[in-house]
Amino acid sequence: MHTLSRFALPLCFLSCASGPRTPANCAIGASDRGSVEAARAFLERCGLEEAVELTKQLVAFRTVSAEGPAKENPAFVQMRGFLEQYAQQAGFEFERFGDEDAWELRLGSGPRRLGYVMHADVVPAGEGEVPEGWSGPPFTAWERDGKLYGRGTEDDKGPIAAVLVAMHTLARFGLAPKGQTVAILGTAEEHDWDGMVRYAKTSTKPEHVISIDASYPVVIAESGFVAWELALSHPGPRELDAGDRPRIERADAGQFLTQVPGEASMTVLPAKGQAIESLRAEIERIGLEEIAKLGGGRFALTVRSAGPRLYVKARGHAVHSSEAELGDNALWLLARVASRLDAAANPVTEMLDLVNEMFVEDHFGEKLGLAHDHPTMGALLVIPTLLHTKDDAITLGVNMRRPAGRTKAEMERMLDAALDRLKARAPTLRSPERWVGEPALADTRGILVPTLMRIYREVTGDTEAQPVSIRGGTYARLFPGAVSFGPSMPGRGYTGHGPDERIELQVLDEMLRMIFESALSLGAPSR
Repeated sequence: MHTLSRFALPLCFLSCASGPRTPANCAIGASDRGSVEAARAFLERCGLEEAVELTKQLVAFRTVSAEGPAKENPAFVQMRGFLEQYAQQAGFEFERFGDEDAWELRLGSGPRRLGYVMHADVVPAGEGEVPEGWSGPPFTAWERDGKLYGRGTEDDKGPIAAVLVAMHTLARFGLAPKGQTVAILGTAEEHDWDGMVRYAKTSTKPEHVISIDASYPVVIAESGFVAWELALSHPGPRELDAGDRPRIERADAGQFLTQVPGEASMTVLPAKGQAIESLRAEIERIGLEEIAKLGGGRFALTVRSAGPRLYVKARGHAVHSSEAELGDNALWLLARVASRLDAAANPVTEMLDLVNEMFVEDHFGEKLGLAHDHPTMGALLVIPTLLHTKDDAITLGVNMRRPAGRTKAEMERMLDAALDRLKARAPTLRSPERWVGEPALADTRGILVPTLMRIYREVTGDTEAQPVSIRGGTYARLFPGAVSFGPSMPGRGYTGHGPDERIELQVLDEMLRMIFESALSLGAPSR
């Protein structure tokens, strides 16, 4: 159960929720009204400062959808109140849909011409005021070395700020669109899409829809999302006393399904008569050997004793699961170490053995017989991300990103066959839950994609850029014809689901200008 104090905002809430702030020395003259060039000059001079300040305000809201649905989570209610006040002072209309399913901030009147789709929720950041891997409190944004840090700076509160500042600039300079330009914010993209699905089915879709929750230059294809849970039940009360072999009592890894785990841990009870320091030395030796076999990377292993038990922690490098090859999966290391301990048989040991045999060093599902690829969307990605020891079972959560080329029915049959392969090694294994999503391919006909490509090339100077496919999934797939447009720049790496999430100030500035130019081109403003 979540309490109000858990979601309490920083002391600045009452003062920092005062609505749009115009930076100092950014006055707008009467002669500037109606001038696109004056508006561009304003953004060049003052837009980034305003977007940074607004991003910091938004990051302060602990809108973690995994900690409670928006309708029950005070942080969402507080953020919605902030945005309502922002809308009123910026000259927008604000509307809430459903039971906090989605929020809209609208500029202009008439037909809905242009919609920017984003999400107001964020993934968990870890435990404590400064969680492990973070350089500062995740919900108090800070600047360092040309970057803005904090949970949501890249995914998706920085993009929200950029959209709102661009829209506010249109309003300031009297460049109201002929139709409506709308910022559409879902509240549970990281946890439960049901609310946004309801919104997409019942609301009037803008003529052009742009998601800002992926990559540049323009995303025209998204892999299908697969969530696969595997479980081994405990056959009864677990024997915790030492036997003739070491006993792994529990093992855990990961914070959420869409993140390669940066940490994984297990507790080990020495064998009867085995000196705890001897076992500790053995585990540390095995750890060094397995880290070397995994290529070193950012892997590390620590072992500490507490009473009769050893606590083993494997560390890697957490990244978004759609970019698994860029991370170091701590669960891989833990499973490799566990497999060499000759531990007593139990469901925990059995599950770790399965991970080691069928998932370690195989990003593409070859061992499971799942591997396939698509000429545009690339290869299937298979990532074990969550391991939990519960009272009655140990569960493994596997996230997959599947390309086009196989129907949903074909993918279901492939997963059935993969489960049979796993059950050949662990006969009591079961799959309590499974979700197989569809890949999404945008319709690239019309002006949306060429317009956004032109804007990207002009703002960034990257004249060779071409539309891309991603393994992630965004709200764009809920709106026929929609595409994604940022915020992650090519070659920069995505930080949205990891510790020290950040966005480069240069990227935020370029994103702000690209959104403004897209609003001018696609929102058909009156001049």
